[in-house]
Parts: sequence; C-alpha cells; structure tokens
Amino acid sequence: MKAVICSAVLAASLYGVASAAAFTPSQQLRSAPANHVGFHSMLFPTTPYSAKEEMFAQAKAAGASSIRVDLSLSAIFTRGEYRGHPFYQTNWAATDQYAELSNRYGVRVLADVYATPWFIADCPAGVSREDAYHCPAADLGRYQQMVADVAARYAGVINDFEIINEPDTSRAFYGTPVQYARMLSAAADGVHGANPAGRVAIGGVARISDTVFTDAVLDSDSSLAAKIDIPTMHLRTSARGTATLVSAWREYYDAHGIRGPLWLTEFGYPAATAFQYDTKFQGGEEAQAQFLASAMPGIIGAGADKFFVTQRDWGSGAFASEGILDAPDPLPDNPVVRRRPAFDVIKRASAGIVPVAVPAPRGTTRLSSRQKSTIKVVRKSVTLIFACPAVGACPQDRLLFRYPNGNAYRVITPLIAGGATASVKVPLTKTGLRQFQRAGKRGLLMRLMTTKGVVLSKIRVVG
Repeated sequence: MKAVICSAVLAASLYGVASAAAFTPSQQLRSAPANHVGFHSMLFPTTPYSAKEEMFAQAKAAGASSIRVDLSLSAIFTRGEYRGHPFYQTNWAATDQYAELSNRYGVRVLADVYATPWFIADCPAGVSREDAYHCPAADLGRYQQMVADVAARYAGVINDFEIINEPDTSRAFYGTPVQYARMLSAAADGVHGANPAGRVAIGGVARISDTVFTDAVLDSDSSLAAKIDIPTMHLRTSARGTATLVSAWREYYDAHGIRGPLWLTEFGYPAATAFQYDTKFQGGEEAQAQFLASAMPGIIGAGADKFFVTQRDWGSGAFASEGILDAPDPLPDNPVVRRRPAFDVIKRASAGIVPVAVPAPRGTTRLSSRQKSTIKVVRKSVTLIFACPAVGACPQDRLLFRYPNGNAYRVITPLIAGGATASVKVPLTKTGLRQFQRAGKRGLLMRLMTTKGVVLSKIRVVG
C-alpha cells in the first residue's frame, strides 16, 4: 500500500500545479552584468560538478552576462514500476547545480531544454528507448507540465529557456517542423504560466543560409510567434558574412512579428589552422582571436543583442578547437583549462563593444520566402523586383538565380536609391524554358543567392 500511495503523490506532483520556486536570486545574481556576451558551455547533466563550477568561474572571469547549459527533461522526470504499479520520480540534483552556481557566480543561465522522456515520446519505428530523447512528445499536456515544473522551480534564478537545440537536424530531433511547433507552443505555455518573468527562445537552427525549417514551424501555427520572447540563430561563417546574416535573420523575425532581442546562441571560430575556413583569418589561436574581434562589432551593429561564444572545445573536427578555453572533452573532475588569446578578446568585449553599423544592405527581392511567391515565365524571361531599405543607396550587386540542380543564371542588380525599387529581367535559355514547361503549374523552386552561397529568397517559377 505504501508504494501505491507514494506513486500517487509523485504522479500528482508531475501533472498537478507547478511547485513553488526552490531558489531565490542572490545579490550577486541580481547585480549580474548586462552586456552582449554569453558563453555556450556544453554542460550536461552528467558533467561533474567541479567541471560545471570551473565553467561558471571562467564565465565570471571573462565578464560574461550569461551561460548556456543543457537541461535534460529525461534526466529529471523518470518512470519506473514497483510490484506492478507505475510510479514517477523527479531528480533535480543536476539542474539544481546550475541554479546554485548561477547564484554564487552572478552569471545568468540560458537553459537549453531538450531530451523528451521516453514514456511520453512519439518515436518513428525502430527508435530504441535509449534514443527516444530525440523524439517529439506524444503527450503535449504532460510535456507542458514538465516544462512548467522546471520554470516554477527556478523562477527568479533561471528565467530563460531555449526549446531544443538545432531542431532542424535529424541528429537532434526526430520530428517534423509541425511537431516541433507544437512542442515549442506547449513549452511556452508552461514557462509563461509558471513564471511571469520567464522567457522562451525558439531553438537555434543549424542551417542558417535559408529559412525553410523556420518557415514551416511558424506557418503551422499563427499564434506561435506571439509566444516567442527571444528569436535565435547560430552563426558560423566568414567574418565578412556575419553581419549580413544577422541582419537578414533580424529582418526575418521582425517580419513575423517576433521582435524580442536576437540571440546568437552558438557563435565561434576554430583555433586549429586546419579548420579555419575564413582565408583572412588563418594561423592558429591568434587568428581565432582576430576573427572574433573583427566580427563582434558588426554582429551587434546588425541587430543582435547577445552572442554566446563557444566556451570550450568539444567533439572532433572544427568543434574540437572552437573554444576560447583549451579544455579536455568530455570534461573530467577538476579539469585543467588554458585560456586562449580569444579569452582576452571576449573579456574586453564584455566591458564594452562599439557596434559597427551594417553597410547599406543589398537590394532584397520582394519575392521572398515569407510571401510564398510564384512568378511566371513571360516572353522567355522572368522579372525580379528588388527593393532598397530607406537607409542609403544599395550598390550594384552580383547574384545567382539558381536551379535545384545547381545550374544558375547570373543576375546583376543596378544601383538602387534608398526606398526605391528596381526590376531586373532574367532571360532564360532554351534548356531552362523546357524545364519550366515540364514542371507546369507545379513550377520549379529557384533560389536567389549571393555568389558566396547565401540564400536570399526562394521563388517558385511556373512555365
């Protein structure tokens, strides 16, 4: 009988009204700095406490205002069985450490909420219980309550929650954009209901050169945009391209009515020469520091409010040297870390960044993915209409109008005065015309791109 009673109590705590806050903000946390710098720490439930403490201490030493950590729901909410009776348990030990360290070091936490508990997961066929944490939630009511319990427990200490890291990738999320949208909506309702000061960030996507996944998420629920407090993006590109991409995503979110602070929840550059992809910044750790110093002013000037620079090395390839701390991975007890030259660059940025305004932006086509535009072939050509924001003239630019197979037409936009528009007629080859004719009403999905491969618009052309 005792086991049954215990089960009932535990189930009630899981599905009932969220409990009161277990922590109160310390004076150190209340006086935490408000700046543009955060750390992407890759701290997990299994990370030893001493290693978590070291990362918080390093964030404090660099003057960072925030630190991004992983908060696993499947590590908190577990299910078992005793004498035929199911019961539910909560284990707050690992996440309580985040709250305690945040209070002690005065660094705010951005919690990346992930890992669906297996017993509420809706997994594709063949997915094991061990991998079920990648799956979308089948029971959105239970999922919402779990998130609400987390938000209530840490209210005042942990107020910011990013829902699932890189949900556009199959390695992180086994669901569809619609399933992600439902989870994001449920999580937002849970956070906002449990903590009036709580804020919800849409999960940063890995593919930043287009908006295909985010389009599908936002289009699936017209009420979702109003629930998102913090728009996000991940950023790994050349120093020259950083501001352009930030500006494009800021404009994208604004167009969808999501006008909260834009956070780059992952931002970094490798320290190993072999993986330094920007030809202007190669040569090891000094080049990493120079890259960050060059990119940060433009990022803030382009409309970002905060960037979370990679704090430590992780995994293999480019990520194995992306940290501003040279540290072992996985982090052991009492890890020995070495500050790379980039650490001092970030420390100076924490003290203040002078934003650099983005140059007059390129003319952007009115035929954007947001408008689901379809254009027709008329007299063996298509016409693209470009607009220039009223912030100064948009210079002549070279773009590509690219087929799905990679073939492309060259497009040269004229000089466009601020606030004005200009049309560009793109003549089509015989081969291109045949492809459009075969596609008929369905059309071909073309992409308007920069010569560097950045997607500006997706346009469906019918024959």
